[in-house]
Amino acid sequence: MTVEEFREKIAGGGTVPLSAPEWEALAPSFPEVEKHETLLAGQLVIFRVGDEMAAVEAPSKAARVARLLGGEVKVRAFVAKRLEEYERMWDGCGVKIDYHEPV
Repeated sequence: MTVEEFREKIAGGGTVPLSAPEWEALAPSFPEVEKHETLLAGQLVIFRVGDEMAAVEAPSKAARVARLLGGEVKVRAFVAKRLEEYERMWDGCGVKIDYHEPV
């Protein structure tokens, strides 16, 4: 996938499934804003896409899922929710993350 194709897909809303190598190739084109260690599912990375921010997560070692979040308020809410879900997973509460759910 090219950078332009990725920009089009993520701007379209929803999630953009990627392989780990695809994301590694695209990542240098998007400035990283912050990174959060999940302990269970790699890193939750927040990055810039133009004037907006997006997230990429690792549902497995081989897969990545990216989504456009928008501005700072939505980013803060998404990160807080995800980190809480990962914490509950770590505690063994049986929480499962739907990486394709709308935000």
